Amino acid sequence: MKKNSFAVLLFFIVLSSCTKNKPAENYHVSFTVNGVNKTYTGYAVVHTETISGNTTLTILGANTPTSVEDNMGIYLDNSPTGTAIVAGQYEDNATGFTVLTTYTNTSIDYEAGQSVAEDDVFYNVPIANHFKVNISSMDGKTAKGTFSGDYYADGDVRTGTKLTITNGDFFVKFL
Repeated sequence: MKKNSFAVLLFFIVLSSCTKNKPAENYHVSFTVNGVNKTYTGYAVVHTETISGNTTLTILGANTPTSVEDNMGIYLDNSPTGTAIVAGQYEDNATGFTVLTTYTNTSIDYEAGQSVAEDDVFYNVPIANHFKVNISSMDGKTAKGTFSGDYYADGDVRTGTKLTITNGDFFVKFL
């Protein structure tokens, strides 16, 4: 019995020392919303899909894979031009890509991106902080970058109900 206990103890010591030497991945999607810090670490992922030459890239931050009432999503689509989605800056008023984002908090969807930017022109309601996302690196295993902008309740600039998101930062793993 003592031999088994010692073997188990030795196994856990070796395992814990290996774990300490392995750097933590720290996958996250974090940002400041109206001055309050928010971070998702439970589910921080990126996914690409290509169909008929059109590619979409989706970044998602949530507490769990099924969090529908509290999450951050960023969506890029190259269908307007077919240009590859690579590291670089993407803005809501760009014409070469579709750029959309949604922050869901307590079942209210706050949106920013191209459709909101088009509505600000149509309804003549200026957006102070246009949405932009900067992908600083993307290697097929992880993606890193930053984002910021004004998000409007249900994507409607006319309501005036908005959240300002700053200091957006992501380090996510590919699914």
